[in-house]
Amino acid sequence: MFNAMRGLHHREPGAVGAVLDSEVMVELICDGIHVHPVIVRLLLKAKGIDEICLITDSISAAGLADGKYSLGGLDVFVQAGQARLADGTLSGSTLTMDQAVKKFIEFTGCTLSDAVKTATLNPAKLLKIDERKGSLEEGKDADIAVFDADFNIHYTIINGKIVYERKTRDYGC
Repeated sequence: MFNAMRGLHHREPGAVGAVLDSEVMVELICDGIHVHPVIVRLLLKAKGIDEICLITDSISAAGLADGKYSLGGLDVFVQAGQARLADGTLSGSTLTMDQAVKKFIEFTGCTLSDAVKTATLNPAKLLKIDERKGSLEEGKDADIAVFDADFNIHYTIINGKIVYERKTRDYGC
C-alpha cells in the first residue's frame, strides 16, 4: 500500500481510496522506507488489524551486508538496509518478515499477537488457505517460527519438521 502509487484524488480515488473499502485487504511493506511510520499508524486506524497483510518485497540481498548486488541484470546498491538502483530508485527491499513484524509493533504500538496476525492468519485468509495455514490449531499445518524478545529467529518449523535451527545454544526464550 502507498509505495509507487499516485496520491488520493476526490474524483479518482484509485488504490489509496480502496483503503476505505471494507472489502479490500491491504499489503504493507513495513520497513519505514517504502511507507513512513506515520502512514503505517494511519493505515492501521483506517483498516483495523484484520485487513492488513505484512509483505516484504525482499530481493536476493535481504539479510546480506551492504554492497552491490545484481537483480534482473541491474546493479542494486544496498546501503543501511535500503536497496536502490544507481539512479536512486527503490529496488525492492531487504526487509525480512521477522523484522516487518518487529517494525509494525514499533510503528503502531500494537500487541505482538496482533502484529503476528498480519504476517500469518491475514495472508492465509487472503489466499483462502486459512483452513490449514495461518494459526496454530488442531488439524492445521504446524508452521511455526520461534523467536526471542529481540526477534532473533531460533527455529523455523514447517509441517511439524524443524527446517532451521539457530547455531547458538543460548536461546534465552
